[in-house]
Amino acid sequence: MARLRTLAEWEALKGEVALTEPERYLIECCREGRPCRLGDGSRPEGPHPDRNIRAELLRYLILGGCEKCKLDEWGVRLMGAFVKGRLDVSFARATGGTALVRCRFDNPVQALESRFQFLNLSGSWLPGLNAQGTNVSSSVRLSNGFVAMGKVSLSGAKIGGQLACVRSTFENDGADALNAQGIEVAGSVFFRDGFVSRGLVRLSSAKIGGQFACREGTFSNSRGDALNAARMHVTGQFFWRDNTVESGRVILAAAHVGDLVDKMNSWPDGGRLILDGFSYDRIGDAPTDAKTRLKWLRKGDRWGGEFFPQPYNQLAKVLREMGHDRAARAVRIKQEQLVRQHIRDTSRIVPNGNVGVAFKSLWADGRNLIRWVWDTVLRGITGYGHAPVRSVIALGVLFLIATFLSNRAWNEGSFAPNSGPILVSSGWTDLADDTSIQNPAEAWSADNAPGQDWETFNRYAYGFDVVVPILTLGQTEAWAPSTTREWWGRQLWWARWVLSSLGWIVTALGAAAITGIIRRD
Repeated sequence: MARLRTLAEWEALKGEVALTEPERYLIECCREGRPCRLGDGSRPEGPHPDRNIRAELLRYLILGGCEKCKLDEWGVRLMGAFVKGRLDVSFARATGGTALVRCRFDNPVQALESRFQFLNLSGSWLPGLNAQGTNVSSSVRLSNGFVAMGKVSLSGAKIGGQLACVRSTFENDGADALNAQGIEVAGSVFFRDGFVSRGLVRLSSAKIGGQFACREGTFSNSRGDALNAARMHVTGQFFWRDNTVESGRVILAAAHVGDLVDKMNSWPDGGRLILDGFSYDRIGDAPTDAKTRLKWLRKGDRWGGEFFPQPYNQLAKVLREMGHDRAARAVRIKQEQLVRQHIRDTSRIVPNGNVGVAFKSLWADGRNLIRWVWDTVLRGITGYGHAPVRSVIALGVLFLIATFLSNRAWNEGSFAPNSGPILVSSGWTDLADDTSIQNPAEAWSADNAPGQDWETFNRYAYGFDVVVPILTLGQTEAWAPSTTREWWGRQLWWARWVLSSLGWIVTALGAAAITGIIRRD
């Protein structure tokens, strides 16, 4: 049927194409500025004589009618209609608001590059919607039982208010269910309270001026990603709570949001979350402890077998700015550990039966073993420079070991003066050769004994001298364990070299960490 421009042309139609009672009632309601409710206002299951409205007439009214049928400022408010034919308002401008509530369409709706003041399709059922590039002055409502059984495109649309998809269903499994790529929403976006998408939801490069609330929703796509929000920008809060991702990935690569408000069990497992480049200003009303947040990061720090450290940098930065310094340090340490582990994993060479490859594999494994030892030392002693206090603890442990060994060796009589002339003097040899004296060193240095003016032995000072470099209390210069006497003396003789070497290493790494030489923020 040719497109009619005036009410007179519509009223002149005769026979099967003449205006029906529902259509006349719709025209009357639009002229009087009141809603048109057909039947009981519920969504019809199919065509019905009392519910049928032709798409061409609906388009005529949405665009404002004519002088004889001039719409009220409220525009078209239609409920419970079955819209026959293809509704196409592409490149057109609607007059007043457009509310097609609980309607059923037998063809996809075309609204390419159109202009609306307000668009409400809540509760309606349609085979698809192409509103690419649409400009809506106020809000778009696809809520309260809205069902789309094909692609819904809002790509490049500009919405001056909100985009509400509450208790709505988008069905197009294996393809785009809702394409809002590059959309600009001045207000907030709501995917919540029973939002269901079976197919890809595209929000890549979307700009949302308010909050983006994803709550109690279900996302799935049997052949591809479930949600692609790469480079999305949300000025306000990003809620991700009580959602279920049945299949497909959630991509937040290079997206930025204001506040992150989430629940851990809402995020998909099994490598189906991509967080590389995802940034946020703070974490609000959500866990901020390192243990919980690290579990979250492990869900999304890998992509295509590659490890990405950026999510750890971002989390540590936000936690530190929020005052959670200890949690931030734990994240930094875990990041460094995973980076080094990834280097070892990717440098492995798998033997394939070739002799040359076998030698290369052995060489790579040897290097990885050295890396693993060094990484373990750095992590244990200084937390890769982020926890220098660990070096003090490590030095304290070495001190206790040295003190314990020196005390045992002294008590069993396995110490001697650390001086050649004294060792051959009669005062010492007489005591050392006397088998009835259990501890010659103690007897030699006692009051009124030959060595009473010698350095008095102290097990704590001796342990300090063994493990702490540079500083000395004179104990190791005055006393030395004997390898020719009892068992503890022989153990201390060899252990002091190991303890002294470890003391140098721990002190050097601790100093480097404190001065920031090996610390990277």
